[in-house]
Amino acid sequence: MIRKAKNSDHQKLADLWLKTSLDAHDFINSDYWRNMQKSVLRDYFPNSETYVFEDKHQLKGFISLMENNYIGALFVAPQYQRQKIGKKLLTYIRRHRSHLNLNVFTKNTNAIRFYQREDFKIVNEQKEESTGEKELQMSWAIGCKSGFIKRFQGDS
Repeated sequence: MIRKAKNSDHQKLADLWLKTSLDAHDFINSDYWRNMQKSVLRDYFPNSETYVFEDKHQLKGFISLMENNYIGALFVAPQYQRQKIGKKLLTYIRRHRSHLNLNVFTKNTNAIRFYQREDFKIVNEQKEESTGEKELQMSWAIGCKSGFIKRFQGDS
């Protein structure tokens, strides 16, 4: 079931965020993520529109929107990945938005492939200031199929 996050969910979501960030971003020093967790809990969740995927009273993933159409986070606990939870969260949000934007690290190839399968297009590449890592800006809009940039061999 997908539902809007409650304040009582925030600590569990911050823990899921940390675990998944460490797993998905092993190219960034783990101290960076650990140091960010407090601000994610204190500043990010209270100021975002967050929806959780909950099954049998267990939070398995979440999606957060900032500034209405910017996906600031889409995380699924590692043990529940590849079960279409991320796709379900994204589909839920798309029902209420005509367009979405996000940033993803270029080294997070699994996330890039996921978003490309979900019709997100690469619109820019830039350097993320706090980590120094390259990231892609990606966008999706209802009915938009143009603008696809090949990122990996075999992409079409």
